[in-house]
Amino acid sequence: MELVVQILLLFIIVASVLRLSFERGWIIPTLFAVVAAVFVYLTYPYAIEQTKTGLAAYIADRSLREYAAIFISLDVALIMAYSFSRLSHPRGRWGRVIAFLLRLYPGVLIFPVLFYLQSTLIFALPGMDFGVVSLLLAAGTVVLLLGLTFLLRFLLPEEEQRLEVLFLVELFVFILGIIASVDETIRMAPTESPIQWSGLVLTLGIGLLCFAVGYFAPRIRRSLKHK
Repeated sequence: MELVVQILLLFIIVASVLRLSFERGWIIPTLFAVVAAVFVYLTYPYAIEQTKTGLAAYIADRSLREYAAIFISLDVALIMAYSFSRLSHPRGRWGRVIAFLLRLYPGVLIFPVLFYLQSTLIFALPGMDFGVVSLLLAAGTVVLLLGLTFLLRFLLPEEEQRLEVLFLVELFVFILGIIASVDETIRMAPTESPIQWSGLVLTLGIGLLCFAVGYFAPRIRRSLKHK
């Protein structure tokens, strides 16, 4: 389960950088990076109070993971709503207000990720001063967020491409958040069961039928219009 959580944290970082890449100029990304750096430095007194066994206990606590999954789902829903608002022009006064509010929300999942990274880094560097470690991580946070934002703008210059990638990454974050909330202990031994070939064939047939209808129906409709 710890590996799943670490992969989830990686996807959250990528999603946060992708979200920042849609802001024009460097003012908002820089402000967000500075806020994240200040958060890192101000929370290091709490990070040094954590222990390896304590962090492992947090990850192993299923109820805590369930609450985190709810929080992750809400954040993903807001970011996906922002993605849809970028694709279509909002109509009406309330539509424009909602789109504006969604633009002001950059995502907050990066902050618990930074706290986890800071606690892990403090354990990995036991001989260094905690304040120095926190300052280095804060500076690295600014460089990493701004550098990755610039890199994504360079690699994916078209906004539509970044929106697609952001949507897929947020989808993975949602799925991993649900997986992380599942109890990994096996309650009972699995039993062997025969493969339901009839059900598989029926499912395959329905899928092929839907594909054929979706593929040929528009072409038949266009040919009838031309006649």
